Amino acid sequence: MIEGAAQSFARTNGGAICNIVLLATPEGAVVVDTGSNARQGAALRQLADQKFGGVAAVVNTHHHPDHWLGNQAFADRPILALPQSRALQAENGQGYSDNLYRILGSWMNGTAFMPATADAAPGPLVIGGRALRLIAMSGHSQADLLLLDQATGTLVAGDMLFLDRAPSFPDAAIADWLAGLDRIAAIGAGGVVPGHGPFHRSSAALAQTRAYLRAFAGRMARASGLGLAPAEAIHAGPMPEFASLGANPEEYRRAVVQRWRDFESDALPVIGGT
Repeated sequence: MIEGAAQSFARTNGGAICNIVLLATPEGAVVVDTGSNARQGAALRQLADQKFGGVAAVVNTHHHPDHWLGNQAFADRPILALPQSRALQAENGQGYSDNLYRILGSWMNGTAFMPATADAAPGPLVIGGRALRLIAMSGHSQADLLLLDQATGTLVAGDMLFLDRAPSFPDAAIADWLAGLDRIAAIGAGGVVPGHGPFHRSSAALAQTRAYLRAFAGRMARASGLGLAPAEAIHAGPMPEFASLGANPEEYRRAVVQRWRDFESDALPVIGGT
């Protein structure tokens, strides 16, 4: 596992903010996610070639740009993602690239977005003799892919789980996300790689992610129910118990902007006409 910085995108971290996993097989590494840009992808490919004897396949857990804009370094290998993730990569790739060029500057030089090239399907999958189980969920994004390594019991959870870093919400459906967490709890993984945060052998990321989602949803429901404006919710700052998480308060502020309408539409009556 290569642990990403517990931060938002910034030139100081080069966009290296998500966790990346390499699973060893006799045919080379299974690379799970490829980073935010061509430079990160190339460094990852060099590592896989030197230390793992090459690359057997690549898996993208979902379509958010920190997880797959390094794909072009693996253009000669199969790159798997859920079908909806592939469609969203193609639809949003140019916009993601343009936005990250503005944020990361020269870190993005040479980056050309390359969506996954093959569909991943839920269920058992053997790559290079390594047995995996692919699990499809949604909630953090419209299509979230998790991998369970059968030999070690390690769950590579993508951004369904965060630990010590504030969750991001650009495409979140909180009720679906919480339901997905219940499914993750039932897996009983022996080790967990969250999308952001340290590897652990406990339910720490599960508990923290669930608590954050519930606290955020409760805060937004109360604020919108009182008729507050999103600027007032932003001004209040993150929920106190989560204010010290990595990427806060920036991530909380973005989340309010991204998800305010979900709660406002529930709180306000719909006025119809004839």
